[in-house]
Amino acid sequence: MKNIKKLSKESNREFALRVIRENIINLELKPGTMISEQDIADELGLSRTPVHEALQELAQTKIIEILPQRGSRISLIDMNLVEEAVFIRSTLEAAIIELACNIASEDDIQQLEENVNLQEFYLSKENVDKIMELDNAFHKYIYKMTNKMQCYSMVKLMNIHHDRVRELHLHTSNMTTVVEEHKQILEHFKNHNSNGVKELIEMHLKHLYLDEKEIRKKYEEYFCK
Repeated sequence: MKNIKKLSKESNREFALRVIRENIINLELKPGTMISEQDIADELGLSRTPVHEALQELAQTKIIEILPQRGSRISLIDMNLVEEAVFIRSTLEAAIIELACNIASEDDIQQLEENVNLQEFYLSKENVDKIMELDNAFHKYIYKMTNKMQCYSMVKLMNIHHDRVRELHLHTSNMTTVVEEHKQILEHFKNHNSNGVKELIEMHLKHLYLDEKEIRKKYEEYFCK
């Protein structure tokens, strides 16, 4: 499991939750993998209590299965849960990005442009992890622009199912498409074209389904039958 530095104001539970979540998304903890509270606690230098609480919270989203007397298991990818996560996010984010596009300041647009420029740089380096990180930051900033960070937290919790498939999608397909779509979103912001950006974000969040068969073919063991 890839360890992550604890943040200064982060509780032990929040730290454990963030580390486990990120390792599930980046597939360090692969679908179907058995995990142990004690092993994770030892690795993170924590007691079992915050790790237990983090696993219980993740279990509520069905990304982890708690198996009595056996431990816990990272759930296989269930496309029904992925579809539900995409539905929640696309419905909410379409409304938020429309609002953000209407109120975007020059500084906001500059922040998004700097992000996209970095995406293009890491695209040239074929650095999937950095593109994923910047992709997340791009969308998070849009929630921040509209002061809807509670919405962002709610979406983030459920979106873990979608995030795993996004990770596989980036490793399976051409990353150019992802970066190009962010460039198009940026252009809509520059023109304050709220209708255009709303339609584009819905397509942007759903297009991975076009590559679902290819992803399943390469990573069949990660998916529910």
